[in-house]
Amino acid sequence: MSQTNLYTVTIPPMIKGLTALSTILDKAESFAEAHKLSWMSFDEALLNDRIVFTQFPFVRQVQLACDHAKGGAGRLAQVEVPKHEDTEKTFAELKARIAKTLEFVQSIKPEQVIGKEDISVTLAFFPDKYLTGFDYAIEYLMPNFMFHLTTAYSILRKNGMEIGKVDFVGTMPFKELAKA
Repeated sequence: MSQTNLYTVTIPPMIKGLTALSTILDKAESFAEAHKLSWMSFDEALLNDRIVFTQFPFVRQVQLACDHAKGGAGRLAQVEVPKHEDTEKTFAELKARIAKTLEFVQSIKPEQVIGKEDISVTLAFFPDKYLTGFDYAIEYLMPNFMFHLTTAYSILRKNGMEIGKVDFVGTMPFKELAKA
């Protein structure tokens, strides 16, 4: 039987989400290659597309999903968060960023996060306030991570990529029912 705790509601879902995003980027790269024109690469169009003009483009959505994952894991584990420059311009560079982020997030062990519900988490843009570890994870970290992950996925869908819920959600840990 699994136990719900601050680790299980943050780290594994972020690992699963980033892994799915990396796989989706492989499909996006193939999709762009199949749709390139003699006079224009479709890669650049996809990487810089957005749903509406007031939202960040695809590249930034991927960067922010990574930033929330590594920032959240680091803050909850109370370890230094690695810095990643926002210089990615290709699918390969975005995949490398996801890989670096996954390496860091996967290095966080359950015992570094379990029991941190009451720690104070501060954010640079709210310098005079803090959230508890629990509130940070549930009210800020996971909604923001999922928002950027979903928006990146939606930009690709909007452009005609044939990806579906299974690409986003991945496999489920189903168990066999006992036979009577």
